[in-house]
Amino acid sequence: MNSDRRWFLLGLFLTTFSTLAVEILDTRFLSVASWYHLSFLAVSTAMFGMAAGAVRVYLGGEAFMGEAAPTGLARYTSLLALAIPAAHLANLAIPIPAGHGMPTVVAMLLTTVVLAIPFYLSGIVVAIALTRIPGPTGMIYAVDLLGAAVGSVGVLVLFRWANVASSMFLIGALAACGASCFHHFAKTGRVTRQFALAILLLAVGLINTATDPSFFRAYYMKGEFRRAESIDFSYWTIHGLVTTDIERPSEAAYWSKSADAKRTLVVSRRMQIDGLAGTYMTRWSGRPGSLGWTQYDLTSLPYHLRKGGNNAVIGVGGGRDILTALWGESDSVTGIEINSAFIDLHEGPLREFSWIANDPRVRLIHNEARSELTASDAQYDVLQMSLIDTWAATGAGAFTLTENGLYTVEAWKTFLGALKPGGLFSVSRWHSAEHASETSRLIALATAALIETGAEKPADHMILVTRNALATLIVSNEPLRASDVAGLDAIQGSFEFEVLLAPGRGSPSPILGRIAKSRTREDVEAASAHPFFDYGPPTDERPYFFNILKPAGFFSPSIDLAESGGVLANGNLVATITLAILLGITLLLVSVTIIGPLVRSGFPAMPGAEFGLGVAYFSLIGMGFMFVQIPLMQRFSVYLGHPTYSVTVILFSMILATGIGSLLSDRLAIEARDLWVRVIPGAIALNLLIATLAIQPLIEATIAYGIPARVGLVVVVVAIASLPLGICFPVGLRLVRPLSEGALPWMWGINGAAGVLASVLAVAVSMWAGISTSLYLAAVAYALLTLPALGLWRRGAAGQP
Repeated sequence: MNSDRRWFLLGLFLTTFSTLAVEILDTRFLSVASWYHLSFLAVSTAMFGMAAGAVRVYLGGEAFMGEAAPTGLARYTSLLALAIPAAHLANLAIPIPAGHGMPTVVAMLLTTVVLAIPFYLSGIVVAIALTRIPGPTGMIYAVDLLGAAVGSVGVLVLFRWANVASSMFLIGALAACGASCFHHFAKTGRVTRQFALAILLLAVGLINTATDPSFFRAYYMKGEFRRAESIDFSYWTIHGLVTTDIERPSEAAYWSKSADAKRTLVVSRRMQIDGLAGTYMTRWSGRPGSLGWTQYDLTSLPYHLRKGGNNAVIGVGGGRDILTALWGESDSVTGIEINSAFIDLHEGPLREFSWIANDPRVRLIHNEARSELTASDAQYDVLQMSLIDTWAATGAGAFTLTENGLYTVEAWKTFLGALKPGGLFSVSRWHSAEHASETSRLIALATAALIETGAEKPADHMILVTRNALATLIVSNEPLRASDVAGLDAIQGSFEFEVLLAPGRGSPSPILGRIAKSRTREDVEAASAHPFFDYGPPTDERPYFFNILKPAGFFSPSIDLAESGGVLANGNLVATITLAILLGITLLLVSVTIIGPLVRSGFPAMPGAEFGLGVAYFSLIGMGFMFVQIPLMQRFSVYLGHPTYSVTVILFSMILATGIGSLLSDRLAIEARDLWVRVIPGAIALNLLIATLAIQPLIEATIAYGIPARVGLVVVVVAIASLPLGICFPVGLRLVRPLSEGALPWMWGINGAAGVLASVLAVAVSMWAGISTSLYLAAVAYALLTLPALGLWRRGAAGQP
């Protein structure tokens, strides 16, 4: 390999490295600027931009041919280096309001277009590299995918010390280095200029990182402007942006205050995750006697029933539940927190403020709760999980499309197993007596988990009380004691809460009583059945606890969501309409930037039947690929504990594996015989079916492993499932090229368009039909690939040298 070729491949590697790093950074940015369920928009936008860029090259004619090709590589990579930070800065100034009105539609459209610009430029570069630079297509494609794979993981290093804006400048600097390589390859004489640009972008990124508060930062969070002067600490981690406001004296905050609560003044700090109202950190001196105010919150119920013991809290946050546990005379309190920023604050700069890390009874653990409780032999008297999200988030549909591994039957079996015999699992959630709420689903979840763990009468294991907009559920792995019910009666007068479930008592709620009396999983499903709302227990297969609105509920004239659906159902409606808006936006942009230009350029000179076969082939692999990628991201989000982990690991694994598959495709002599086009699609479908069936047993057997081990297992599983997928695209090009060279732009565009649309549809399918259903559909798509592949082979590839 000559030196010019090395500069070319290095430039391509740095370009695709930068592109995937930007895609990962965009998922984090969208989680802060908007809502979690919009994070997958980064995946759709990347595909759309790359496909549009590729079509631009194919239709550009002489502008990208011959000697103009190397120059084009250098020019567009230079623009990419500038566009990466510039597009991000533009998006920092675009607020995305919650809801589904015209302002939201316009903001989402504008955001999508701006996000797509770097990917459009990258798509031009990659298309030139793959189709206009002489060399083995498989090798070039493999380097392209290798750079993308390494970039999807390499960006994680930046999360440890740089915010998203600073990271964009640093990634822009890497892209500028890639441009320098291409300028060297093209012999333009501008290598030094591009290297100077890289130094400039690097300097801006480092200065912005060192500045506190950063000048370039997330100005708008969830559509609202956040002033820097109100923020004392700001931590970026892979799990989100944690901001801590300056301390202020205020009245103690309660989730649901008892009727006889005394007015208490405290000093506290508001803490937010990704700009969402989250929790409060209260100043504590370490004196147990100063914690009396915590007993007046409904979340303190388990410690009114049982004092002392060894207890644990899922979700440390600002430390409120730990303070409550200490008021409850706990012998020890274990706090399990997945976001390292909270642990760092409690043990670092705010140690003397919160004091909980100074208390010898308290142990803080940075881990995902299911993994920690499965791996540990420790058992607890009380395990508490209170309000892991907020009312605002529920109302905006923020979690409707987001997998939540803490609210599935499999998770609750783990939690009940972490209790001592007769221990209490306390869960506090929002409640609405007048509207459809998550309370019914919460009881269905608890009942199903109890049945799975062998409880004969689940109703004897549960207490459910509500006050105002909060419900606290107590679940035990053994029938509750008479003293628990007596303790409940003792405080009912002072709290003035309503008892909806308790052993030996009827329930004022017919649906809750019906669900709690279930003896089998079939009983639970029957008792929770509703034509418009899904109250059934979520599982790891469908981990969408917050999505209670069925598709039929959107169109039924018999219910008015604004009147009867309540905040949760309206949040579901907002999220689903948002999904529809995204589908509409992607259709519009795909039509304008991909299909439209292709139609205007004219159809390729080939018979209609052959053209139809090519369209079918590339549509199937575009849709099939995304119906693998999106559900794997959703499925392993629960396993790895956070969507960002899942997006990063899945992108890395799939890109690397498909890159290897692409490289191997050069070795397949498809022109000599039709065996490969007959065998490959069926083998891919079978491989996907096996992977789909193996995922749940693998998760159950390894959930106790640490994050590095789980990540390694995911990489292996996804790589095995994905490697054959990489063969399909280059093989498709080889099948179509003998029929019409002019058809290649169409095939590339159709593949990208199908993938973009499928990325949105896959989310909807997983949400309502289950994640495995999406994977089964992918298997069907690849199995059907045999038909167009064989047709193309017979018409063109057969007998070609």
